[in-house]
Amino acid sequence: MSNVIKFAVLIVGAVLIALIVRVVLASASHPSKSVVNTQKVRVSAADLPQGLLLRDEDLGWKAVPTADVPSGAIVAGASDAPELKGALLRHAAASGTILVADDVILPSAPGFLAATLKPEMRAVSVAVDDVSGNAGLIQPGDYVDLLLTQQMDRRTDSPELAVSSETVVEHVRVLAVGSEIKRPKNGDTPDVLSNRARTVTLEVTPRMGEVVSVAARLGSLSLALRSFATASRDPATAASAAAAQPAPVWAGDISRAVRELPRSRQAQVVATAAPPLAMARPVTIYRGSEKAETSSGTAASSDGTPPLPSIPAGR
Repeated sequence: MSNVIKFAVLIVGAVLIALIVRVVLASASHPSKSVVNTQKVRVSAADLPQGLLLRDEDLGWKAVPTADVPSGAIVAGASDAPELKGALLRHAAASGTILVADDVILPSAPGFLAATLKPEMRAVSVAVDDVSGNAGLIQPGDYVDLLLTQQMDRRTDSPELAVSSETVVEHVRVLAVGSEIKRPKNGDTPDVLSNRARTVTLEVTPRMGEVVSVAARLGSLSLALRSFATASRDPATAASAAAAQPAPVWAGDISRAVRELPRSRQAQVVATAAPPLAMARPVTIYRGSEKAETSSGTAASSDGTPPLPSIPAGR
């Protein structure tokens, strides 16, 4: 009886050992995964140049291990996280670079407007209304062209040259709209922020500033909004590419009626300038008791007065 018990104990022990070995091998082949805490931080969504006014398309979020989050990083959900939209980028940033507070200048910082100006650039303001300012839809950070429209009636007699329009400045950055120097947030409407603005501040070169000053005295100025989809985000590169300005547009280039107006007016002037000749009237001449009639070779004047009689050949 004791041999049977011993044999049963050995079998049970072997089974237990096999189970233990199987569990150990399974644990070794499937190691437990350690949980890594991450945080979402602000990063650049593309290669950004220095001095750029940031907008939504320039920013993104990236999950980073908590241990690797640098000091000053903008963490999603943090109560003290600054809003980078509308801020000025101090230096160039490659795509995916983690942005920290020291990388930008916030619009609320003192001297923000002067900091937005690139070296050797100037800030000049132009007066706009709801029409010339694109109905208040232009925002800080946009790029615009400046159009000059002139009434030339007092400077020329040709109807074809009565009105002219030309682009005097191309691809300049908007620094401020009224007193707003930052782009509106997603929850704000442009009507509240900039529709009542009467001035727009532009970033220009010293030469462009002189052009804008003279253009403001010559006629009315309008802003033409440019697309962000440009070959280069660098304003200096874009400005050099647009150095050759197109020719002015005149009234005769647009209106067919204006082009035909000079010919019709000239025909009317020719028709009214030559009145019909009056018929010569007979003139009676008395010499004592003699009476003679002759026809005057001088036509009546246009006011209806009779012509002077011709002098007889004998006198």
